[in-house]
Amino acid sequence: MTTIFDGTPTYPGISGDRARVTSVEGRVLVRAIDMQAEEAVTIALTPMQAAELAGAIIACAAKAKEYPNA
Repeated sequence: MTTIFDGTPTYPGISGDRARVTSVEGRVLVRAIDMQAEEAVTIALTPMQAAELAGAIIACAAKAKEYPNA
């Protein structure tokens, strides 16, 4: 893992996957690690894009909570 993510919180996923978020030089970086495939991807977003993504995650989480078997 790159040093920019050292010390940032880790968000564990359902199947062992992990995600981390940090900001560097005005960008929001999201790193997702697929533990089974042993692959990682980092995406860089503007603060506006990151806020829109966060809003979409919240909306989807609310929907999944409301309809857990959908």
